[in-house]
Amino acid sequence: MQNGSSKTALGFYIVFIVSWFLHMGSRFSFLGAARFDLLLVCVLMILAFSLGNTENNNRKTTTDTLIRVLVAYAIVTIPFVEWPGSVIGRGIPEFIKAIVFYYFTVSFVKTEADLKKLVSIFVACQLWRILEPLYLHVTEGYWGSFASMSNWEYMNRLSGAPSDIVNPNGLAFIICTVLPFLYFMAGLSRINRLIFIVATPLCLYALILTGSRTGILGVVAIFLGILVKAKRRLVICLFGVAIVVVGFPLLSSDTQDRYLSIFGKSDKNEGTAEGRIEGVESSFMVALRRPIFGHGLGTSREANANFAGADQPAHNLYAEVAQELGGVGLIIFLLFLKSIYAAFAECKRVYVLSKDKSPFLTNMIDAMQVWLWLNLLFSFASYGLNSYEWYLLGGFSVVMQRLTMANTVENQFSNAKIIGGVHDKPLIRKIAG
Repeated sequence: MQNGSSKTALGFYIVFIVSWFLHMGSRFSFLGAARFDLLLVCVLMILAFSLGNTENNNRKTTTDTLIRVLVAYAIVTIPFVEWPGSVIGRGIPEFIKAIVFYYFTVSFVKTEADLKKLVSIFVACQLWRILEPLYLHVTEGYWGSFASMSNWEYMNRLSGAPSDIVNPNGLAFIICTVLPFLYFMAGLSRINRLIFIVATPLCLYALILTGSRTGILGVVAIFLGILVKAKRRLVICLFGVAIVVVGFPLLSSDTQDRYLSIFGKSDKNEGTAEGRIEGVESSFMVALRRPIFGHGLGTSREANANFAGADQPAHNLYAEVAQELGGVGLIIFLLFLKSIYAAFAECKRVYVLSKDKSPFLTNMIDAMQVWLWLNLLFSFASYGLNSYEWYLLGGFSVVMQRLTMANTVENQFSNAKIIGGVHDKPLIRKIAG
């Protein structure tokens, strides 16, 4: 059973999740003036340190080791990068904002109930970020952004709400993030099933309005991930084909043209697709200027502005990491991603062989794996070294490992005959780490 400190810490973390993703500081000026998110981070750091000294259940994992190495490397190499001042003034602070999701998740999520609360709040926040701009679009004609096409034409695109600074591709990523969780959580309760039935069409409609090509590819990746894990694959496959056949002709001509540009069959948007590829190539050429230590954490945009004539960060995660941390940093980061993949894969193997499975944990492993595949797809068309998703995924992978082991050990003990017929719960917790 959790003690009071653990419950309090998880409560503060949930408040931070809500405030961070819903931008409460922007919505309520008094919270922004008080630096509410920063105050929460300071409180959570103190609680994490306190719990770390009193509860010895944060087993060191490969993921944990690699993230420590990544942080240490980014700091130690500051004297050898192109712009050390930018790293100290901007890169390190932004990086800290991202990696706290790893440490807070690992420190405060102790039980299956904790994980259920955190995932539910996380999904609810992302749904709000999707439905808010969609509501504004339907009621007020809000778009938020546009894309240029050939012949000086423009196409309106839905972006995040005015209080949520996220571009159309960012909104598409949020939509794609929610979809796997909605699907795999649907079978856990009637309420979850109702949410899935109501929210999924709205999310897909909002995705179409974003005009995001990467978002459409993301939905395809999610669909294939669900198909791999599904039992009724033929039914799901036919349902997916039916949606495409019926839905595509209903799209506007500009939207159809934009999505056809993915396959090189476009009249107005093919140039923008080619420009994205050329931009990635240019970003890798910039990375080769400093192939070992890079230009410095958080300096991708600065490097491209100075040496590629493009005032924007690399639209490719691996080009971004190579630019900022060099080849050595890129290797460390790739090993970090591999450790997350391996952790979820190990959890899946354990549950495939387990007879007494937790339905929630089993479905969460599938949802996390699909979300990881989605992030890997998006990584080829977006930046993200200082984005929260990789570190939250890393935190989830460590927590899932811990809970999977605890669940397996407890089932083994419950099926065994213990002397005197008493189960040694402290021993179970000790073995589970």
